[in-house]
Amino acid sequence: MELLEPAYVISVLLVFVRIGGVFVAAPILGHNVMPAQVRILIAVLLAYGYAGLLPENALPASVIHPVGLFVAFCIEAVTGLLLGFTAQLIFWIVEFTGEIVGFQMGLSLAHIYNPVDGSFSNPLGRFLTVTLTLLFLAMDGHHHILNAMALSFSVVPLGGANLAAAGPPMLDWVGYFFRTAMQLAAPFMVLVFLIDVCLGVFARVVPQANLFFLGLPLKLLVGMSIAYAFMLYFYPFASMLFDKMLEDLLTLLEVLAS
Repeated sequence: MELLEPAYVISVLLVFVRIGGVFVAAPILGHNVMPAQVRILIAVLLAYGYAGLLPENALPASVIHPVGLFVAFCIEAVTGLLLGFTAQLIFWIVEFTGEIVGFQMGLSLAHIYNPVDGSFSNPLGRFLTVTLTLLFLAMDGHHHILNAMALSFSVVPLGGANLAAAGPPMLDWVGYFFRTAMQLAAPFMVLVFLIDVCLGVFARVVPQANLFFLGLPLKLLVGMSIAYAFMLYFYPFASMLFDKMLEDLLTLLEVLAS
């Protein structure tokens, strides 16, 4: 297939749109710390590389019409976003857990600026997210995302993804997100609740005591102690999350191709 053949050019464009969707939502690849020009250049290079993985007659017949071509572009963009969102979910679990725990520990008073997404988060949430990011890179998580993208072009036809079938598993994964985050934060929340109960009893016994100066350091001390114990088992937990991410990506490709 020649480089200037219209069918090849359209194929590369559709592949580029799917990769662009992944780069918008996926971890590491979609971070704002990477300049947009660099991400676009990488997406273009990958588009030309992945275009060679397409089977013969990969383009749908509808792309010969402008409306059909526009619909194919939209389908490819949503397909890439779904792949990126599925990979990003594990990072949201850890970050949300850190936000809950940090709020319970009183770290909401020390919010710091997050240059990645321009928001503010507590130090514990940022620490857990950065730690997971380093483990993600050390365990070649970004390579697994690139492999999943390559597999998607062999499994999911261009402009032919069954987006409606992705709804039920996505809802299940969102439920898994909230359930896992609450399970991780539950020990912290229970201990902070018990501390509040003890401080309430102490306030009844010693009304002159300043609970703010007593409660905040106590919550911080107990919370940091549990956070230290949690970090000792963070690596196997992160490995479990990465396995879950790969499983979800394969499941998503299966339902998109159905």
